[in-house]
Amino acid sequence: MSLRAAIELSRLKRNEWLKPRDLARLQWQKLKRLLRHAYENVPYYRRLFQTAGIRPEDIKSREDLAKIPITTKSQIQALPPEEIMARGFERSKCLELRTSGSTGKPLSVWLSKREREFRVALWAWSSMSAGLGFQDKSLHIVSAPDEKPAKKYWFQRLGIMRRDWRSIFDEKTFEILEQGDIDVLSSLPSVFMIIIEHLRRKGISRLHPRLLFTTAEVLDASTRRQIEGFFQARIFDFYGLAEVDLIAWQCQPCYGFHINTPNQVVEFLRKGKAVPPGEEGRIIVTSLHSYAMPFIRYDTEDVGILSRQRCSCGRGMPLLERVEGRCDDFITLSDGRHFSSQIFRRITRTVDGLKQYKVIQENKDRLLIYLVVNKSCAANACESLKEKVGSVLGKEVKVRFNVVDDIPRATSIKDRTVISYVPPDF
Repeated sequence: MSLRAAIELSRLKRNEWLKPRDLARLQWQKLKRLLRHAYENVPYYRRLFQTAGIRPEDIKSREDLAKIPITTKSQIQALPPEEIMARGFERSKCLELRTSGSTGKPLSVWLSKREREFRVALWAWSSMSAGLGFQDKSLHIVSAPDEKPAKKYWFQRLGIMRRDWRSIFDEKTFEILEQGDIDVLSSLPSVFMIIIEHLRRKGISRLHPRLLFTTAEVLDASTRRQIEGFFQARIFDFYGLAEVDLIAWQCQPCYGFHINTPNQVVEFLRKGKAVPPGEEGRIIVTSLHSYAMPFIRYDTEDVGILSRQRCSCGRGMPLLERVEGRCDDFITLSDGRHFSSQIFRRITRTVDGLKQYKVIQENKDRLLIYLVVNKSCAANACESLKEKVGSVLGKEVKVRFNVVDDIPRATSIKDRTVISYVPPDF
């Protein structure tokens, strides 16, 4: 961690205890600066504002944000870098990040050196609020064989905030795990399940890290219980995107996710209108620290619920109750009902012999479900699953099954169990 990152970490730790009114004031000051910067220096945003007939000074309240059109990933992908990057930032001096491409649409994100250092501080801040200590030894397991390891800093050689970075495809990863000398273990929920299966096959019943961190995929209650049960440690989940970085995270009291309001504006919309706490909404984010490549009212393509509650820890930041999944992970039916991918986790939980599944919604009344099952249970599993799906979604939904030997993991970082080709209505 550089000196600048350490200064940012100190500022983040100070701001996290501000009262909601003071947080809102800080957020508003940062938003005004960002809007002015984007309008004056980014060709895309200048055109966006002009087309909407507004200028930065027309945004006088949070409600006025709705005057700014939402920006989607596909819109940014269609632009050359010079249209979306701000003047004064050279690409050759910026770090290029690539989104996971879980939707088949990876995106390049450019960060200045200062923004890279801010992100380092941001993750250190949120991890420390979840219990990470300076002397802890962490292991982060990635899901791609060619993902580059994180940079190691000089202080890590002195035993401060030590962190190793390994691939799930590297056999040495399991050797390190079996040694048991890990305080904090972090990865995707699906990778944790692969790790557990591998260790059980080797007769290792449990390891004992002090903390578990998950990110990048929806963590449902059943998967949480299985992972925590095996490792006998609590999970702290983090929600973020490469484009806008950390959006929300869980702290020690672990009720909901603290929304990163000092550094982002997060909206929950349905059909363009704000939804009240407790209702599902499309998550729209404005990153207040993205200056090289701004993201203003950026459509995350995720659906989540703003909580009505406040955390008992005393932090003034509002809570994200949960992330339901990506918009195209939702099943949308002809009658307007929609179901998140988590409904299939609950449906499949009690199907005997089922090892793996993937649901494809082909249209509003037809599903294709790939199954990996014990051969002796295949017929019963299909019949049981058909009945359970019908009882939840309705008998008018036609279900086709394809029993296979294996369902390969996605080539992107995130693995998806439900994919819908029906446009969502969020």
